[in-house]
Amino acid sequence: MYNNDEEGESSTLPVVALGGTFDHLHAGHKILLSMAAWIASEKVIVGVTDDELLRNKSNKHALESITTRKERTHAFLKLFRSDLVYDVVAIKDVYGPTAWDPNIQALVVSKETLPGATSIDKERSSKSLPLLKTFVIDVISSTSERVEHEDIELLKQAKMSSTFIRQWIVDKGQQDSTM
Repeated sequence: MYNNDEEGESSTLPVVALGGTFDHLHAGHKILLSMAAWIASEKVIVGVTDDELLRNKSNKHALESITTRKERTHAFLKLFRSDLVYDVVAIKDVYGPTAWDPNIQALVVSKETLPGATSIDKERSSKSLPLLKTFVIDVISSTSERVEHEDIELLKQAKMSSTFIRQWIVDKGQQDSTM
């Protein structure tokens, strides 16, 4: 993990945010969530992508409900670190609370979603909100020890993903129905 702080110091901050689909919670999600909880000293805000934004996801019928995704995300965080406040909310746009909450100091993203952090800072700047300290986690590969790609499309193809899990569920269902 690295952060975009010019001094390079890694510190705890009162309120840390992150966002994502958090469908079929897997190791990649758990690393992001754990790092957010590790960095936070008071509160973690998790924006969970609402169903409206997931219309074009592959194997949409295998997506977990927004309620399930929020509950599993919250349960994991409480298990990891029970002393923090967790605000797990549905988001209907790419910004969620990061666009308006002045109390958020940091954002945890993966290499793949780093461009989103830049977009969030532009949005916050346009509203005279302080910019966020961004902590970046390497993408976790579903097939190899490390993902060395810098290209966003290659990262998407190599990473551990809910898309891969949903495809496995669909394939398994088809396999079971032919037996």
